[in-house]
Amino acid sequence: MSRLKCSNNSLFRGVFFRYIIRLKQGFTLAEVLITLGIIGVVAAMTIPNLIASVTKTRTASELKKAYADISVAMRLAEGEFGDITGWTYDNKTSSAIACAALFDTYLKPFMKVSRKELVKSELKYYTPSGAVENQLAVLRGNSVAYTLLSGTQIIVSNNSIGTNKGAMGSIQMIIDLNGYHQKPNRFGRDAFFLYLLPTKGVRFHSISDGESFDKIKTRKQLLNGPSSNGYQCNKSGRGMWCGALIQKDGWKISPDYPW
Repeated sequence: MSRLKCSNNSLFRGVFFRYIIRLKQGFTLAEVLITLGIIGVVAAMTIPNLIASVTKTRTASELKKAYADISVAMRLAEGEFGDITGWTYDNKTSSAIACAALFDTYLKPFMKVSRKELVKSELKYYTPSGAVENQLAVLRGNSVAYTLLSGTQIIVSNNSIGTNKGAMGSIQMIIDLNGYHQKPNRFGRDAFFLYLLPTKGVRFHSISDGESFDKIKTRKQLLNGPSSNGYQCNKSGRGMWCGALIQKDGWKISPDYPW
């Protein structure tokens, strides 16, 4: 019995000391390569999703801030010029005026922005699917880019628009979160469309032609339409309603958003 115990103790000590020696020697090259390979696979699977998540969160946050900046400027302008429903322009020779002229008069004094006039060829924007967007009035002629301190730009038409003589019409704006000179310039991704309306204030585009902003779209309608002009926020639409969808979702980009 004592010999068996001694033999077992010797065997245990031998295994134990070989294990200690191996720990001191470190890992083999094969073990290191296998570990690095596993880390690489895990990183390849998780990092793109992490980057996409951070980008979506930043996009929604920057859009919310731009919307707030314009809304605050409108409120400050109302303090200076009275209620927005009474804003007018002085143009005795024409019944049309550029949106940029209205922006310069009522909003620019209350925003820290730089101003740059652009020609039509400088602006290239795309739908969520990547098709060229050329139907918006703000993209069919010369425009003005107002750049906020954050780098976000507000693109406003500098061409004359029809309106009631002396009464302010709506100001149509493209909010470009990283500027017209930076890709992707895609509606729903870094570009969003909104209005400053004489009766409703700042509103993301959410109606089809002929409708009133009194008509409230459901989330499902903003996402899938129907829209007579394809404004819906999906891969087959033009993405004009994407800003309204993000706002309705609580300033976040949901899993079914057409990213």
